Amino acid sequence: METNINTGLLKENLKILQNSRSWSDGLVDKLEEFISNSDDYDLFRVNPLRFSIENDISESDGIDLFLWASKLNLFEMNWELLCPACGDHIQSFRHLNTMQDKIFCSLCQCEQIAALDDWIQATFTINSKIRHIRFHQPENLSINEFIFQYHFTRDAKAYEGGPEKSRLLGSVTKDTAFIARLEKKTFEFDLQDGLLIIYDFLNNRGLNLMISPEISIDGQAVDITYVKNDFEINQPQINSGRVKFTVENKSDSRLALGLFLIPSEIVANMDEDATVIMDPYLDGKKLLTSQTFRDLFRNELIQGNEGINVKDLTVLFTDLKGSTELYDRVGDLKAFNLVNQHFESLAKVIVRNRGAIVKTIGDAVMATFANPLDSVKAATEIVEDLNQFNRQHGGENIIIKIGIHKGSSIAVTLNDRLDYFGQTVNVAARVQGLADAEEIYITDSVYEIEEIQDKISGYTIIPERAKLKGIQEEMDVYKVLIGNSQSTMSI
Repeated sequence: METNINTGLLKENLKILQNSRSWSDGLVDKLEEFISNSDDYDLFRVNPLRFSIENDISESDGIDLFLWASKLNLFEMNWELLCPACGDHIQSFRHLNTMQDKIFCSLCQCEQIAALDDWIQATFTINSKIRHIRFHQPENLSINEFIFQYHFTRDAKAYEGGPEKSRLLGSVTKDTAFIARLEKKTFEFDLQDGLLIIYDFLNNRGLNLMISPEISIDGQAVDITYVKNDFEINQPQINSGRVKFTVENKSDSRLALGLFLIPSEIVANMDEDATVIMDPYLDGKKLLTSQTFRDLFRNELIQGNEGINVKDLTVLFTDLKGSTELYDRVGDLKAFNLVNQHFESLAKVIVRNRGAIVKTIGDAVMATFANPLDSVKAATEIVEDLNQFNRQHGGENIIIKIGIHKGSSIAVTLNDRLDYFGQTVNVAARVQGLADAEEIYITDSVYEIEEIQDKISGYTIIPERAKLKGIQEEMDVYKVLIGNSQSTMSI
């Protein structure tokens, strides 16, 4: 396979990547092989989770690898807005601050507001200075590459366990073609009862034509004109049988035309609310809960005052108990060093459990997790590690309290950094305020997850009803006593 690789620059950047942090054995070598030997399409909009599965590495290692590779200009990161109904790449944004969350797909008439964990995908494409691939110049792609590979994500399946959505679309394709400005092109094929979609993938305009079951013996001639950014047709009624379409482009732009016939039995069973089934992919929530992303891409901020919705985010708050007394008891310098060491230890535990620190507020820490189970694992490890830390330093010098809640939130930019706003954050902070020394409080939304109940089954769990400040109704919360491991639920 002939490739256009800048070998010297690739080797140089891979060496920097290798030395940037501690990687698992052979991981950077796997990336080099991937860059050197993969097909052009495989290096376009790379899904790090797919790469992780195919190379038998952890998901977090795969994400970190591509984040570092992007930071070192081996790859370019993009934010993709996907159509829930067909998997088309509606828009691609180079930076988070240019991204919009409004989805409108003119192909399937799907209109929706995206969320960071719903139809927003982060992908990575090889930097053209490292290796040039044909997808860097989409205007030079073949018509089928442009429609089925450039437009549609390979991660979208038509149904659970089914083929890629783009392959299914290919199976109902009657013809495809580029039509240059002021050019006329003819298409001729047989049609049967169903829905004929004629769609221009460059200008995002189309025609939906119902094909009658009545058969025309003599054939039909249909003239279609693209003018003033829309299609005009001389014959709205088309019967089954042989049809000759003449499409004339009277605009100043090229057309990328696809003609698709959806059989009537499929049309009859089409669900307007149906969505594609996505393979695991790197969504915006998972990226923003990566500490590596927050450390390497501090300038990736959300534009405007409205923010972007997150449907399901887990928020963890920690705080120190008796920090004022600690400073008084051991002195400012020693207390300052102990608290700093605590922050370093806490950060390692959060990162190890696939979370990210959003901010510190005095002695308090706010962290977020894509998976609530990871947050509970982190919380128990924080308390257990801190107990060991205190024993090593001659007593209970650092005493921590933790609260966890999950729900929807809004990702925003506050004080030039990514932050979160909303009731989920407020409740998590209030729940942490219920905790005492070595206690973790979790809300019912967290506790109801079976895996989490299994995780904390070895600790004493005390259910409570709590009235939280600013919350109108009492909430079900659960006190988890880390210092009292008795495998029991206290009522």
